[in-house]
Amino acid sequence: MSHSVKIYDTCIGCTQCVRACPTDVLEMIPWDGCKAKQIASAPRTEDCVGCKRCESACPTDFLSVRVPPYSAQWD
Repeated sequence: MSHSVKIYDTCIGCTQCVRACPTDVLEMIPWDGCKAKQIASAPRTEDCVGCKRCESACPTDFLSVRVPPYSAQWD
């Protein structure tokens, strides 16, 4: 199930979110908007399990994970 991962421009390029993600959804890409010259990107949102470890690891609250409503059909 794909989740929405929103990345804000407050990213400081510390890589803590990338290291915290158990499914390698996030990666760092070049960006001139911060001292680290890199920002987190989420190219593989289809692999996101919605654990929000990236949110917890981020020191600047630069990202948020939105988990879609769960729907199940019961027989």
